[in-house]
Amino acid sequence: MAYNQDNTMSKVTEQKIINKIVDEVIDTLVDNMEELATDYMYEIGEYDESTEKFVKDHEKICDQVITELYNRIKK
Repeated sequence: MAYNQDNTMSKVTEQKIINKIVDEVIDTLVDNMEELATDYMYEIGEYDESTEKFVKDHEKICDQVITELYNRIKK
């Protein structure tokens, strides 16, 4: 019985570690995407300051990036 409990606990701990790694990677990807979107908006777009239009466009661009990433991964 002790082996099964230890094995189960080990699997739970391992899954927690995996979940934490996944969360950290996702957080980093989202942060990087948002930063890159901002950089490209200033570099390529016609933005020179963060206005309400900039914020709305930034949100739209990030949504489209996420959708496109999903579509490419699912191919």
